[in-house]
Amino acid sequence: MVGNCNPAAAESAVGRSQVSILLVEDNLAEARLLQELLKGTIVSRFQLLHVNRLAEAIARLQADRFDIVLLDLTLPDSHGLASLDALIQQSPGLPIVVLTNTNDDELAIEAVRRGAQDYLVKRHIHQELLVRSLRYAIERKQAAEALREANEILELRVKERTAELESTNERLRQEVERRQKVQERLELAQQAGKSGTFEWNIQSNQVTWTAELEALYGLMPGSFDGCYDAWISALHPDDRLKTEQELWRAVQTGNSLETEFRILLPNGEIRWMMVKSSLFYDQADQPLRMIGLHMDITEKKQLEVQFLRAQRLESLGSLASGIAHDLNNLLTPILSIVEILPLKNPNLNEQTRNMLKTLENSAERGANLVKQILSFARGSEGNQSCLQMAHLLKEIKQIFRETLPKSIHLQTNLAPDLWTISGDATQLHQVFMNLCVNARDAMPNGGTLKIVAENVLLDEQQARLYLEAHPGPYAVVTVSDTGLGISSDILHRIFDPFFTTKEVGKGTGLGLSAVIGIVKRHNGFVDVQSEVGKGSQFKVFFPACESPAIPQENDLEMFSGNQELILVVDDEVAICEITKTTLEAYNYRVITASDGIEAIALFAGHREELQVVLMDIMMPSMDGLATIPLLQRFNPDAYIVAMSGLHSPEIMAQAERMGFQSFLSKPFTTKDLLQALQAGLKTERSLH
Repeated sequence: MVGNCNPAAAESAVGRSQVSILLVEDNLAEARLLQELLKGTIVSRFQLLHVNRLAEAIARLQADRFDIVLLDLTLPDSHGLASLDALIQQSPGLPIVVLTNTNDDELAIEAVRRGAQDYLVKRHIHQELLVRSLRYAIERKQAAEALREANEILELRVKERTAELESTNERLRQEVERRQKVQERLELAQQAGKSGTFEWNIQSNQVTWTAELEALYGLMPGSFDGCYDAWISALHPDDRLKTEQELWRAVQTGNSLETEFRILLPNGEIRWMMVKSSLFYDQADQPLRMIGLHMDITEKKQLEVQFLRAQRLESLGSLASGIAHDLNNLLTPILSIVEILPLKNPNLNEQTRNMLKTLENSAERGANLVKQILSFARGSEGNQSCLQMAHLLKEIKQIFRETLPKSIHLQTNLAPDLWTISGDATQLHQVFMNLCVNARDAMPNGGTLKIVAENVLLDEQQARLYLEAHPGPYAVVTVSDTGLGISSDILHRIFDPFFTTKEVGKGTGLGLSAVIGIVKRHNGFVDVQSEVGKGSQFKVFFPACESPAIPQENDLEMFSGNQELILVVDDEVAICEITKTTLEAYNYRVITASDGIEAIALFAGHREELQVVLMDIMMPSMDGLATIPLLQRFNPDAYIVAMSGLHSPEIMAQAERMGFQSFLSKPFTTKDLLQALQAGLKTERSLH
């Protein structure tokens, strides 16, 4: 074996400025991605050596020393967990993090059971996750080695205690010196591994703790009174009965005790503990002592919870896509009908027109809500444009005015000349909705929710007051409340993913994490001020946009047709009918089909006069992706627009690859529809 098997190799890896990594990966693109992720780290420096095969990895481990291995489970000369077993056999003391393209919980558990320190799915890897996994893997391996060494030392001390008493005074002096050195190593190992040892005299019921164990329980050195009942009282009330039952069952059966439980620190904090211990007997073969180790596993438990939450969010993303498709199909005819009715009935009274406008606004709000859900669930980047935040804040004001409890007073103060910013309206809507919801939840007994928007010009001196600020103009939105406030000891953690102070079931810990992510993508920053009992204030800074906000074009007559023939293909009858009615109202001729098969027949019969095809991507029998190659056989230059209730970047890219020249997201307005047609007709004219 080589130096990789030495526990000392991992002991200082985390503390060194450079960590040596052996990457076993046959995919060159994946290897380059990992190299780029590690290059950008700030806290640690990583030196990565890449090999393609398992045999090369074993040869490298025999020749060089590494701190950690990143292992792909699919290699040309090995497959699956056999690769992991081979590396562990070569270098048992070296931490290994498994990489795979699958998301298999059973495979993850089996890999960890066989000795891997962590398990990463390639498509979910980002820099923070990768660096954290590498550091935690090294730390866990170090803790495991420390635990093994501590158990060996403890057993050695117990077995040698009586035998060494008969030695000479010189031997006794030498033993004292040796034990002092061992104790120093044990204390260092326990501190590094967040662990502490205990000894319980079963017959006298006295408990002895090391200083490290007292620290884990939040006690000062020497303050534990050595009483069994004092230890039991430190356990979480929900875990006391179960833990005591396991403890006495181990004494009665003579088995070692291995269990996990929660404890309550004096400051009220809850921590997770793992206990591993051994039982020893007196000369009458009666249980005498239990000696073992407590280890703080709170971080491990938190990672498990985060993993499960991530799995739920992934499922939510898949579910949201399906729901969004159906909702957008329902909203499409609603939006089209409320826009076409005034054209078909020009003599509508004012009350009816107002009702139609309310219906249109509600449908558009529903469509935006669907986009917001998809944006959050799928991590969409969104489309940025120069926009005026005042319109967005007024909409949020309207929503909260209708939904806030009567005990909460809403105040707004929006500057009339508020500067425009470059941003995505849907994502900004999510930012301010999250901040307002948090402010509402912070005032269970009522209070004041205030939204202020103003222009701020930061000079050099003012910009230095904020870590991520640069001198220049900013549009600043302040959301403040008079609620419970946030204590200073957790204020720095509020933007961490999954961190929440709300009760179980009332918060995911993702709201503020999403806020800070969106704000940073918009090159902005957030300043938080809070005082317990007085409330909180979130100031969101966005760089001002030099260009004016894009004006809304309301004149649709410029998009009118000249009796061009359009083919509309959609399995939703309502969408076909209302789209046909709308286009005919703007001087187009329209034929419709309910699936790809019917569309091919109509296209073949009218290919000489057809100008543009509007086709839904998802349909029964034959969907749009399967239909477009057949249509292009009749006319390779045909202009075909994809329609879909799913408008993720992946769907749009797939449609473009298959040959669609444009993409129309459902639900679409009359303007969206006519603009898509105009683009197609211009292309057709340029080709002829």
